[in-house]
Amino acid sequence: MLTESYRYPDTGDHVTGTFIRRHEPYDGYWAASEDRALAKVAEQLTAVLGPRERVKALDAGCGEGRLLPWLARFSADVTAADPDRDRLAKASETVIEDTECSFTVSPITGLDGGPYDLVMCSHVIQHVPTPDVAPILRRLAGITAPGGTLVLAYSRSPIGQGAFSLDSVEDGTEIRSRRVSREVFDKALRGGGGQALPVRYLDPLEVAAEATEAGWRTEWEWTYHVLDDLGPADEHIDRDELVNASGPLRRHLGRDLVTLLRRAAA
Repeated sequence: MLTESYRYPDTGDHVTGTFIRRHEPYDGYWAASEDRALAKVAEQLTAVLGPRERVKALDAGCGEGRLLPWLARFSADVTAADPDRDRLAKASETVIEDTECSFTVSPITGLDGGPYDLVMCSHVIQHVPTPDVAPILRRLAGITAPGGTLVLAYSRSPIGQGAFSLDSVEDGTEIRSRRVSREVFDKALRGGGGQALPVRYLDPLEVAAEATEAGWRTEWEWTYHVLDDLGPADEHIDRDELVNASGPLRRHLGRDLVTLLRRAAA
């Protein structure tokens, strides 16, 4: 389990930024793809949530608070939590008009409070030891109101092909992604990874099964950050729309997935 002594290994998001510059199919795609995904999530949330003054929200694993302004569109009462004190301190500098924000240093498995109507957990479960994913989903269900919604985003693998990587920057500009075993991945997160960023590419079917066991029901999902080579057709199509419109492509392509999960009503 992560503790309050945890420090996120990718200081300044240097590794992540280098990965994006190396792998995005064209300049600006990474940000545009995420913006579209968030816009589609927003459409879903607008249909199910009440007025923001009545919605209590949690950003579980908020990092430096990048998504807090987006979350505040749906809630005037936002709690931000992260086990990394330094990143949470940066998040606490975020000022959002007409929004009451509170900040707590805690791993997700140690959170209490709520009940929350809306929970965001973005790109957290790919960076935690593998045995922690199920307890995280259970803890989030435990502090979410009946009928409440979880927005869960993570790095995904093709169906049935979960994988683990240690990512690092070499020579200042080159990204190195070294595929490793589950055991090496978990060890790295417990202090043996050096300067590398451990990344797990989760099998969406495994995540869905663990979410169901934790008391969540999958309502909707969207694949984004499609970094795969789509060949000559790439110049003439919208890669995100293409992948999400096709069941077979959606099973195999895309680097990230955002899922809306609903906790069962009382």
